[in-house]
Amino acid sequence: MPVYRLAVPFVAMLLAGIYLAYNVDGTWSLLMVGALVALVACFIFSPQINWWWWQRFPPDLPWGIHGLLDRWPHYRALSESDQREFRRRMFLFNEGTNFMPQGTDNIPLDARVMIAIAPVTMALGERTFLFPNFENVITYAHPFPSPQYPEALHISEVYEPDGVVMLSLPHVIHGYTDPTQYLNPAWYEYAKVFRSSYPGYDYGDWSGVTWVQLESISRFSHDALRTWIGLNDLDKEAMGVAFFFLFPDAFARVLPALDQQLRFIFTKK
Repeated sequence: MPVYRLAVPFVAMLLAGIYLAYNVDGTWSLLMVGALVALVACFIFSPQINWWWWQRFPPDLPWGIHGLLDRWPHYRALSESDQREFRRRMFLFNEGTNFMPQGTDNIPLDARVMIAIAPVTMALGERTFLFPNFENVITYAHPFPSPQYPEALHISEVYEPDGVVMLSLPHVIHGYTDPTQYLNPAWYEYAKVFRSSYPGYDYGDWSGVTWVQLESISRFSHDALRTWIGLNDLDKEAMGVAFFFLFPDAFARVLPALDQQLRFIFTKK
């Protein structure tokens, strides 16, 4: 943690103040008091200090995570410098998001990366790439009910009033490791988050888009998606945005006008 490095000289000052105050002159106790004040300030403001440092000098992700990212074609297509920026944003997203696992003590880094791949990719063209109104991610080890859907066990949801994204972690993992067979629900939910966070964009006219067209893009039938997500009323536009990223060639072929519109939004091209 950067704050630990910052605290080292103040710890040294504290120890020096203690030694000098007891062995040389009591006035050296002022050095001890000053060091204590600085250490307390470091402790109180540690989140802000760490975040300030990480924004300027973010560490790279562990080498093992690089291989995980290489599974994502969009990442592989980036230049080396853009891949470094992608990993920088991945690190900052994970540090700036409040992950709240239910039923486990923590979420492994590789699982957090499988969630973050969606928002980081979507916001890669934005200068402000975090979602301050959606800083909380609740993960479950299985499908879950919620206050919005108390009778339905489902695998993902966005609750805007509290800025919460809810995901079933096993379904995220299945979707990441085998995207042709399973939908990673993080893409679907963060498509909603992006749309809510950037309402000024023109996302195109989706009124004429049918689920048959979306099925031809993904090979996921509407019924299969409803069964997978666990909810009957799916957001067609959000699902389409997810498919724009996950099945880019098929999306461009089936919905060329929307493809151009989304390319302008997400790649600025």
